[in-house]
Amino acid sequence: MLSKLNTLFHTLIHLKPIQAVYQVKNRLIKVSPLSAFQLPIPQTQKLDFFKAPAITRFLKVKPDQFHFEFLNLSQTYSKSSIDWNDQTHGKLWNYNLQYLDFLKQEDVPIEIKIDILRDIYSWLLAGKLPLEPYPASLRIMNLIRFFSTHSMDQATKDELTRFLFAEVNYLSKNLEFHLLANHLLENAFAFWMGALFFNQPDWTAKASKLLKSQLEEQILADGAHYELTPMYHQIILFRVMEAYYLTPNQYVLKFILKEKAELMMGWLNLMTFPNGQLPHFNDTTEGIAYGSAFLQETGRSLDLLPNFKSLSESGYRKLEFEDLCLISDVEGIKPSYQPGHAHADTFSFVLHKGEVPVIVDPGISTYTIGSRRAWERGTASHNTITIDQKNSSHVWAGFRVAKRTKVNLKSDNSIHVLASQDGFGGQLHQREFKVLGRGLEIKDEILNYNNNSILEARLFFHPAITPKFISSARIQLLDSLILELFGAEQIQLIPYEFALGFNKLKSAQCLLISLESNSLTTRFIPR
Repeated sequence: MLSKLNTLFHTLIHLKPIQAVYQVKNRLIKVSPLSAFQLPIPQTQKLDFFKAPAITRFLKVKPDQFHFEFLNLSQTYSKSSIDWNDQTHGKLWNYNLQYLDFLKQEDVPIEIKIDILRDIYSWLLAGKLPLEPYPASLRIMNLIRFFSTHSMDQATKDELTRFLFAEVNYLSKNLEFHLLANHLLENAFAFWMGALFFNQPDWTAKASKLLKSQLEEQILADGAHYELTPMYHQIILFRVMEAYYLTPNQYVLKFILKEKAELMMGWLNLMTFPNGQLPHFNDTTEGIAYGSAFLQETGRSLDLLPNFKSLSESGYRKLEFEDLCLISDVEGIKPSYQPGHAHADTFSFVLHKGEVPVIVDPGISTYTIGSRRAWERGTASHNTITIDQKNSSHVWAGFRVAKRTKVNLKSDNSIHVLASQDGFGGQLHQREFKVLGRGLEIKDEILNYNNNSILEARLFFHPAITPKFISSARIQLLDSLILELFGAEQIQLIPYEFALGFNKLKSAQCLLISLESNSLTTRFIPR
């Protein structure tokens, strides 16, 4: 009981007061069906959108069936019986079903899209599908884009517009102040789009103020989105670009959106490897967001120019030697009041040689609370040190963090980074990243070392890498890359499952290193 109370205390102490107030409010107030938010519809105005194809084929239309696939899991419904509250594959899959991303698919006839829209809104109007602000936000943006890029008869447009106006009205009264972070930012983008589409001055003023404040708070000075999850950075950058393009010139917000888009493009460019992939830090995986190449090309088409800043506030650092590129995480948990997508991965790193991923973050395959989610967020699933098999920050319950590590950055430049963290109690983990004359070096040292502690390091290899031992502490990773270890008592190759995406795993190998004493030196030497 005391342990649970301690965990709750160290989790709740970081919340903002507004989160606590709205957490209580949301538990006390029953959500009404969409019919309760219906109003006479005003005149609408067409918004401008750049072309954005569907990320994948979410919906395949068969003669008598709809086949939906999200998160690498599929479900087939008869055309007359889509279960919009289907929890078979979990809440995140159901959210994806509700987003209506298939509206971007050009291979789905408009008549089918309209029939599906009528169906889901019949559920929402009757309360069979409970309203929630996050899926409502994504539905709103997809539907406004649909209206602005498709033609339909006036009666159908009026019918669907009534649904949409009610949903924006609902969102305006149910912004996610209990969560904040990317949820509130998505709310703000949808609210802003809805305010412009329906030309509602009160909404426009409120949405503009909210979006400005959240952009200023959530986009860091080096251009990163402050949840420090590269996948969510891609998601938010698309939203910023979309909002920039559709916002009329007379709004000051347009210039703020431009500034943030260019900062975010600069950060994304720095963090993207030559093969087009991002490091899978925190809750990052493939197949969810628009890729870096698409986002950079879209930015150029909008006359947006990347604004390059040195990696700083985001806590990521990049070291390069010839065609070796190492990106490390020397940050703790951010933002402190919403760490839902954070991992206990402080001092972890990834390494590519040219276009070849070598050392990787195992990635994420699920948001469902359980042993896999706990492992994917834990320190032992990252390329760093564990002490007594503990996490450097207390991640728990899928999206919670209790006690967190604190980082002391001691040296910080393009060829040398040195920092320590206190996430393991009295024993401090100090890690040094250094560019040498012949490669890259990582040096770990445990300060205030307890001789009885179990010290282990892990290196997770990409599934395409087959390590070959040249000697007991010298390993060939590629024909042109050697790994050297100094200070290891035992080195084992063990299997693990690399996440190719949600619910999609592939066998790979991990190097488990037991330290001889309190220090370990790791070198990557190209040849």
